[in-house]
Amino acid sequence: MKPLLLVAHPGHELRIFEWVRRVKPQVVILTNGDGSIGQARLSDTQDLLADIGVRVRRDWLEPVSDAAVYQALLGTAPSPFAGWLTQLTQAALQEGIDVLVSDQAEGYNPTHDLCRVLANCLVQQMGQAGRQVRNLEIPLVGHPCDPAHEEQAEVKITLSAPELAQKLAKMQDYARRCSPVLEQELKTMLDSYGQQAFATECLYTARRTPYEDGKIPDAMPSFERIGEERRLAGIYKHVIQAQHLRQLVQSFAPQR
Repeated sequence: MKPLLLVAHPGHELRIFEWVRRVKPQVVILTNGDGSIGQARLSDTQDLLADIGVRVRRDWLEPVSDAAVYQALLGTAPSPFAGWLTQLTQAALQEGIDVLVSDQAEGYNPTHDLCRVLANCLVQQMGQAGRQVRNLEIPLVGHPCDPAHEEQAEVKITLSAPELAQKLAKMQDYARRCSPVLEQELKTMLDSYGQQAFATECLYTARRTPYEDGKIPDAMPSFERIGEERRLAGIYKHVIQAQHLRQLVQSFAPQR
């Protein structure tokens, strides 16, 4: 198995840390994770992964700021996404990648949804080149392995007590070093689901997004709803909408 983990932001690797530790995938990250506070956490992820013998492949794709992605989605800056897809396809074919794990499109963050689209397009292009790739996704919002859907997981890893303790320690140290926002998000997750919830890592068969079919999700994505609330409050001038993703994807995604 030659796996690739493609994620939108540094830190997503912690959702499936034990899987990463065991299989040691190539890792590509779209952004440096600086968010709205301007505090990049790419180096923290690089150090975290280097400790377990995993490399972030910045030679495959150099991460950009979150603002750069947002500007490209809004159309106020040139889009790098078609170039990213070409670079990743070439690198993955050369490496012989046969398993791709990436973010799930949950409507929570536009860059997460974009990442899933890129992953799906990458798998499609590799298939057209004669390389069949197993395409999996990981949830980033809510329960890390929802018991209601656990039986649908294509890959499920159950951590031992020492493995869980190590994972939790890594998560807490990472959040503490990176930002108070991450610390609060982690505390909320642990308070909501308990530590034992993170003892199971679930990877699911990836789904095609509405954007790839020239559609928008039936329900307004959270990132659009929250963005509109902040625009009305005078915090944002522009709001990324589902239609921006749909329009952008149609400009670079290979069509069926």
